[in-house]
Amino acid sequence: MNAATLADEALLLRYQRGDRSAFVTLVRRHQVAVYNFVLRQLGSALAADEIAREVFLGVVKEAARCDYETPVATRLFSIACRLMREERSRMPAPGSLQQGPLAAEGSGRGAARHTLEDSIVRAVDELPDAQKDVFLLREVADLPFSQIATVTRQSETAVKIQMQHALQRLRVALQDFDEYRRALR
Repeated sequence: MNAATLADEALLLRYQRGDRSAFVTLVRRHQVAVYNFVLRQLGSALAADEIAREVFLGVVKEAARCDYETPVATRLFSIACRLMREERSRMPAPGSLQQGPLAAEGSGRGAARHTLEDSIVRAVDELPDAQKDVFLLREVADLPFSQIATVTRQSETAVKIQMQHALQRLRVALQDFDEYRRALR
């Protein structure tokens, strides 16, 4: 375990012993990563805020039976994934919502960059849920594959395969920007 993980576990132990400021420190340390992960998954700031709060409440509920072998970040994202699966099951199917118009095409680098960013977001959103979970846990939450395997309840090999499939889908979805990428070199 690294120093940050050990510090997280020490903070959780202090919280269990009644030190509420230790929990506040844990929340401050992880709230941005949890929020950003949920926001990228659901696309709604309101839903992301609500689920991020529920994630930390889940840690409070689980604190009494903490095993200290699972890093705090892994617990947080495990709870987040469970809550998002529940939220996604209540959401309408992606094709059933009317999509807004695409951004107007413009000239110059700014317009191309905006279109590229929109295309990346759209491509990530269109990944199957399992691939999207793995991709965002790796790229947004910055978790190692071993922890992603714990969070998603898959083998580390399966997680790496999901990541490869996600990256391949993103390459295909973004292949139109290859010319733009070469022009920036």
